[in-house]
Amino acid sequence: MNRGFSLSVRAAIRKLAGTVTRPLAGRLCMTAVKARSQTATLWSSGVRASFRGVTTLAILSGCAYEVVTGSTMGTTYAITANCPDRIPTAAVAALLRRIDARMSTYDEASELMRFNRGPVGEWVPVSRELVEVVAAAKTVAEHTGGALDPTVAPLVALWGFGASASQDGPDDAAIRSALLSVGHHHLRYRRAPPALAKDRALSIDLSAIAKGHAVDRIADVLQAAGCRAFLVELGGEIRASGSAPSGGPWRIGVDSPSGRGQLDEPIRLRDAGMATSGGYRQYVERDGSRVTHIIDPRSGYPVRHRLASVTVVAESARSADAYATALMVLGERDGMRFADDAGMAALFIVRTEEGFEMLHSEAMAGV
Repeated sequence: MNRGFSLSVRAAIRKLAGTVTRPLAGRLCMTAVKARSQTATLWSSGVRASFRGVTTLAILSGCAYEVVTGSTMGTTYAITANCPDRIPTAAVAALLRRIDARMSTYDEASELMRFNRGPVGEWVPVSRELVEVVAAAKTVAEHTGGALDPTVAPLVALWGFGASASQDGPDDAAIRSALLSVGHHHLRYRRAPPALAKDRALSIDLSAIAKGHAVDRIADVLQAAGCRAFLVELGGEIRASGSAPSGGPWRIGVDSPSGRGQLDEPIRLRDAGMATSGGYRQYVERDGSRVTHIIDPRSGYPVRHRLASVTVVAESARSADAYATALMVLGERDGMRFADDAGMAALFIVRTEEGFEMLHSEAMAGV
């Protein structure tokens, strides 16, 4: 997804740190975390460390938790974990390089871009991982009636976003033409041997699901290393496992679309994924109006409703990532109806004349 969102790991860690006022296992753990822009500063038992867009390891002195931050996939990530040894940073870095090499729309040599340039009507060999993510995106597309569509790339570029962004606003004829190259039902996959094919000229953009997938794979690495608890964030997508240093669930602060701090109540997360989609930060100015980057693949136009953001809690970050985007496209009414019918935990922040209103799906009330 992300998009203009609303969650940064540093905000999440800051929210978490504010709750830690007692020793963990008889030792002082963490007293404060402050964050500004791309820099986070952590104080712990007299140790100070700053994180600036490169992979950095900060051991919370006298504490079983560590923090690692870095940059990948055009954004930043942060891991807070309680591991028997150390956070396996080399394995995480190798994993992120692998995913980027397979799914990036900014790297012309990536597997995804090779497929996008490939022929129509022929199977193009790709990795099992790329097939897995494309299959997951197609499942969400079918489930939501095309509100999320992995073939939306031509429309995203036409409206001035993404790796191939146009600088000029499209007219109706250009949108109709681009829609001829959009449609998840024209995209096929097979698992053995892994390959993708298309029935017509189209391009894949997995930005609404790839970061969530990366978060889940980082979680796999941490679990394989025996990490007992962790919080992973990448570009706003989150996966939590076990307990926070406070001993309770991880508390995730959600930014208000007004830009004035966070919502009063954090979301409490344990053994789940979370993602937010919002159109209030990433936009372009056209003829004096803001055009959001959230494009409806069904109409070809940016969404035009009162919904400012959607946060989804699900079993995996990948699922939360994809469905948050889909619900953002559906809007507050259809999105709420879909979430309730599907038993999905979702928080909708809706613009009103007085400001913003929070609406919860039935399943979200229990989170």
